[in-house]
Amino acid sequence: MAEPLRNQNQDEALVRARRQQIFAAACRVLKHKSFHEATVKEIALEAGLAAGSIYVYLQSKDDILLLLAESMVAELAEMLPQIRGHSRGEPRRELLELMRAAIEVIDRYREAFCVLNQEVRYLARRPGYRVALKEIVGRYTSTVENVLERGRKVGVIFYDDLRSTVQAIHMLCSGWAMGADYLGKTDQETYWRQIAALVEGRFFAAERRDAEI
Repeated sequence: MAEPLRNQNQDEALVRARRQQIFAAACRVLKHKSFHEATVKEIALEAGLAAGSIYVYLQSKDDILLLLAESMVAELAEMLPQIRGHSRGEPRRELLELMRAAIEVIDRYREAFCVLNQEVRYLARRPGYRVALKEIVGRYTSTVENVLERGRKVGVIFYDDLRSTVQAIHMLCSGWAMGADYLGKTDQETYWRQIAALVEGRFFAAERRDAEI
């Protein structure tokens, strides 16, 4: 009997599922170890895969870094329709909703995000990874750029340099992970309220009121 043809969609779904398993396993391992301390074998076993079979889905250990970035950006992208629905076409509200969603994703994978943030410059210097990393990061930055540009066009968001503004917004969001030790007694909601105050210009509100009196 002839072997039935494999369904390409099923194959692609399996690959996505396995990569998601590996991503989740890597996040769990990186809660306790640095990227350099962690081994591909223990990540594979944590994912419930045979040690050697992980290379069916990844070419090298460094591919795990790309997988971390790709998966986090993908999770944020999945939230965009809901964000845009809530903001009702208002760029300022959409920007704040987007930042809040980014912090939620960062919070879910806080330790893995820190690892990614530390290793991304090393990865970007490698020709074999530069293009793929730029594409993944570009999906994220272009989303922020789009909101800012729409806000500027209708006169509700003001900035002099787009890239500087995107980077500043990203740093505010990533600070929830990168400042984890310092923020040990601060909860996520409090952190969010404070950076929202910065973005909305409420940080100097008291001083401005005093000047107006």
